[in-house]
Amino acid sequence: MNSIVNLLRENAAKETRRSWAQTRVSGQDRSSPPGRRSSREILLLCATANILPGRKERISQILAGTIDWRYLLDLAKFHDVAPLIAHNLVNNGLGNLVPQPCLERLKQIYNSTLYRNILLSDELTRVLAVFRRHGIAAIVLKGTTLAEQLYGNPALRTVVDIDIMVRPGELSSASSLLVEMGYEQLVPPQTWYHSFHKAPYRKQRKFPVFIELHWDLEDRRLVAIPQQDIWNRAQWLKLPGGNIMVLSPEDTLLFLSNNFSKQGGRKLRSVCDIAELIKKYDRVLNWDYIVKSSKSWNIEVALYYSLRWAHDLLGAPVPISSVRALKPGVWRRCLLGLLMNQEFFISSIRLDKLRAETYIVARSLMMKHGRQMLEVLSRYRDAEKGAKWLRTASWVILVFGAALARNTIRAILGWRSTHSVNIYRIDS
Repeated sequence: MNSIVNLLRENAAKETRRSWAQTRVSGQDRSSPPGRRSSREILLLCATANILPGRKERISQILAGTIDWRYLLDLAKFHDVAPLIAHNLVNNGLGNLVPQPCLERLKQIYNSTLYRNILLSDELTRVLAVFRRHGIAAIVLKGTTLAEQLYGNPALRTVVDIDIMVRPGELSSASSLLVEMGYEQLVPPQTWYHSFHKAPYRKQRKFPVFIELHWDLEDRRLVAIPQQDIWNRAQWLKLPGGNIMVLSPEDTLLFLSNNFSKQGGRKLRSVCDIAELIKKYDRVLNWDYIVKSSKSWNIEVALYYSLRWAHDLLGAPVPISSVRALKPGVWRRCLLGLLMNQEFFISSIRLDKLRAETYIVARSLMMKHGRQMLEVLSRYRDAEKGAKWLRTASWVILVFGAALARNTIRAILGWRSTHSVNIYRIDS
């Protein structure tokens, strides 16, 4: 996944620069705290598939005030929720309160997401049909399937690639079929090491289509996922393109929560996915299974924070008893609270080196055992063996020092979480 994102990053940066040339609007300066606070609140209120009536009234009130529109667009694009913002503003009759250049840019993102996801869905259907003809069972992970399953509209969720999981014994056959269909691997197999999926495959259509072929959901040294149980619990989902096999709602929640920890809570879209899943399956989710499985999978800390953020930021109906059953120890909560401040998560619009490395340390702290923490940290240190751990320790100290300085400065300046975060706060 990271290799795909890196490949697309240069084009994305160019697109961002072009977009701002088209969206210069008059109004509040970017440095204005009131305009930014309102922008963050709009972002959170609109980051949902369906706005509740009470929220619509609040959004109208905010839009009548000062909004830093360029900052809001920056946030929406960075967090991959611009289609949701466009959908909710237009469908709720609020478009007249948005400056025309900004509204047009939001509509453009919405339409391009719809176009891209329709083509990806068509390609996914074609690949699955070929697999079925050759007797290969496949579970579809994330992607356009989530857009249809959770949001009910392929335009509402941005998608980078197609993720498909097959059984280990059928991996070679599935790989050969992809090659026959015109796909090529981005990285030579002999130079690729990944413990649960092959090097990404690429095929050029009207845009590059990427497929990641999995045989597991995660590195077994970090997460103990019972693969056969996952297959036994998988369900068929009826979509316009046909029936496809997906993870059960409970396993999807666990899978998304683990991905949330891998990204360190990097994008609001990952929290939106979790919130929408809980909203849709609220009455049927087996929370006893979810809590017990998170502990056996070694991802209870990741689940705790994904549920907390889905509730605090987006109002997901999370059972308080389940959150309390997952509550990590004081030392872990203190360290992760220092690194994963919710306002910093919402406000930042750049993925710079320090921010990215902060996520790596946060990911390590979500591991259950010390050896797993060290495994996560060691993967990102390029050094000779003798100096590796010294450099890792220095790096971790630097990350924590930067986080402490950031939080101290914010406290001194009085940048409290007011309108932008903790809208639906639950007890810690």
